[in-house]
Amino acid sequence: MKKLFLIALGLASFNAYANGCGGEYQAATGTCRIIDGNGRQILYNVPPPQSGSTPPPKKIIYHDVKVPSKFGAIAINEKAGAVAASSNMPSIVEAKREAIKLCESDGRYAPCKANGWVRNGCIAAASGKKLSKFQLFNGIGTPSQAERTAIDHCNKAKASECQIIVPETCSLP
Repeated sequence: MKKLFLIALGLASFNAYANGCGGEYQAATGTCRIIDGNGRQILYNVPPPQSGSTPPPKKIIYHDVKVPSKFGAIAINEKAGAVAASSNMPSIVEAKREAIKLCESDGRYAPCKANGWVRNGCIAAASGKKLSKFQLFNGIGTPSQAERTAIDHCNKAKASECQIIVPETCSLP
């Protein structure tokens, strides 16, 4: 009998202050009722018990912003040694057309042909002498990389006298 009483007392003690109220918690009103030593009823508010869950996260709204691509191109006439570049064109076709037009602008360098192009990046060109003939090497990359890439391509081809002939031009949205 003693054991049963201790078990009941132990179980009751687990829940005595589970909700932060030292007396009877009334969930509907959010108040705690305690009867003091003189038999008086004392009511006071206590914070509602925590459920252990966190509030739902705020909704994040993403917007896709369509930024049109920009294109650049290089055109060359190998026989005449003419080179020109275009940048910030709305399409690859227009970029190539503009580069060819700039290459042929003098009239004596026609026909030029598109040699390389870039989308949302930078382009440059280097020339180097290989087998007693000058060759063109394009460099494509991010800003401040295109010229270095063109020179690297020239050097890897074992050309001599590598130098930038079309400075880096960028076509970025």
